[in-house]
Amino acid sequence: MPPMSRLVKLYLFLGMTQAAHSIEEMVTHLYDFFWVVSGRLHHLFPWYPQFRWPVDLFGALNVLLVAVLLGSWPFVEQRRSWALALAGIAGVIETVNGLNHLTAAAVFRGYVPGAITAPGLLVLGPLLLHELRKGELRRAQKSAG
Repeated sequence: MPPMSRLVKLYLFLGMTQAAHSIEEMVTHLYDFFWVVSGRLHHLFPWYPQFRWPVDLFGALNVLLVAVLLGSWPFVEQRRSWALALAGIAGVIETVNGLNHLTAAAVFRGYVPGAITAPGLLVLGPLLLHELRKGELRRAQKSAG
């Protein structure tokens, strides 16, 4: 088996970090914390609804996200266009995810569910996006030259 590319290593590491992040969110009951956060937003912006996430739906979506990330790496390695698009979407989502948790920690002046693993997402998301962009530039240079 040939060595994995830097892109795939970053993608897998992002998937593993999301797995750890999902575990942290479940153990610390992030699904209940949505009521607090959405309540604060509703207080500032009355049009914003206050809501809860059912634990089973929240857990299922987290498992699905991790399964997609960890299950799609061979296709990213093969540079399939849909997989590269998925990797780009994951990079953006995980960057925003990490930023949201750390912003909430700053606003609430302390730990919020998911804040321990959020920095990993905030670092790996942009690194993955940068690696994808470098690959696009290399492909563009090959096709132009």
